[in-house]
Amino acid sequence: MHQRLSGAVRLRRSTPDLLLAAGVVVLSVAVLAGVFGREGLARRAGSLEQARAETAQQVRIQTARTALVIADTDAGNDLLTGADPGQFSYRLFAYDAQPAFLGLVTAARTDEDAASLATANKYLTRYVMQVAAARTLAQDGRRDEAAGALAEASQVLHTQVLPRLAQVQQAGRERLADDGSAADTAPVITVLAGILAVLVIIAVHLWLTRRTRRLLNLGLLTGVVVLVLVTVAGVAVVVASRQQVSQVQDHALRIADAVVEARFSAFDARSSEARAALDGSTVDGEQAWQASYQDALARLRTAAAGEPQAVRDDVANVTGKLSYYGGVHERLLARAVEGDDAFVRRSASNPAPGGAVGAFEAFDAYSGALLARQVQTADDAWESAGANLRLVGWITLVVGLLAAVLGWVGIAARRREYR
Repeated sequence: MHQRLSGAVRLRRSTPDLLLAAGVVVLSVAVLAGVFGREGLARRAGSLEQARAETAQQVRIQTARTALVIADTDAGNDLLTGADPGQFSYRLFAYDAQPAFLGLVTAARTDEDAASLATANKYLTRYVMQVAAARTLAQDGRRDEAAGALAEASQVLHTQVLPRLAQVQQAGRERLADDGSAADTAPVITVLAGILAVLVIIAVHLWLTRRTRRLLNLGLLTGVVVLVLVTVAGVAVVVASRQQVSQVQDHALRIADAVVEARFSAFDARSSEARAALDGSTVDGEQAWQASYQDALARLRTAAAGEPQAVRDDVANVTGKLSYYGGVHERLLARAVEGDDAFVRRSASNPAPGGAVGAFEAFDAYSGALLARQVQTADDAWESAGANLRLVGWITLVVGLLAAVLGWVGIAARRREYR
């Protein structure tokens, strides 16, 4: 009997110390749940902001690459008409190349990008000078020499400038993938911290029930409830964010990348057509033209694959415009086989819908509009993906502090009973 009373006394004396320790544990895990919860959501928001900025950089590089092949096409069209400064076509080269000049200045996001773009800019200057020399030769009526000079300029563009832009673009894609991975990893901290805090507080409550013979502790239970609710809210906002990221990565950006590459290949085909018409090598250059043209069609098929009907209809419209241009080229090629070089030059520089220039302009306009819509869709989705993350993060911090206070108050009430 004496031993049982002694044990009860020791239990009563040790309980306040154990309750104090339990209170410290509850306080700590609840505060950590709030701090790490806010940190995880803030990191995801930051990673998504970086991804949005990287996407904008990708658009600048894509614009620069496409602008250069458009300008190269303009140079060929201009030489076909004698490079007359009085005609509007003479000014198109500088106008269409301008986005590339500006893009190379603003597109660098790392030192490596800056070095590659600086080298590309050096060769771009050489390319522009060579195009100017070709135009001077065309104005003097020295068509063959002008064609050779333009071919050399285009060689510089395709071997020294465009590959470097593609290299920077690929580096940006890798950074974009890293940002996406970081955005997916960061919220794990939030969820794990919330779950750990809930489990620890439940364990303390079970211990407290056995120790004090009280079934419920309102402070602890309320703390668990608010932590569960805020953790669920965090999961919900992350799930919604991931859906928006999926819209960007699996749809808008994928379509935009495919359309960019389609435009690049199509303009490359049109540029080679103009140069070939200038120097009379249309038949010999047909294989290269077909390679670029077929690649453009394949890219458009990739853009439409697995997309909603509205997107497929848009891509089909663009494909139809490109196919129409392909039909114009076939007629041009047939006359080239017959040796009618004068018709080939007229058709290759004809801005009417039945000419190569006019037929291609329709593809340019429709594909450019499709690309602009997808770029805007991607930017809107990035913005939506980051929405509410920081807000819920701060709410998580506040709720974590609230749960800490509630838990401490609940255990403090039990400690007072042992005084």
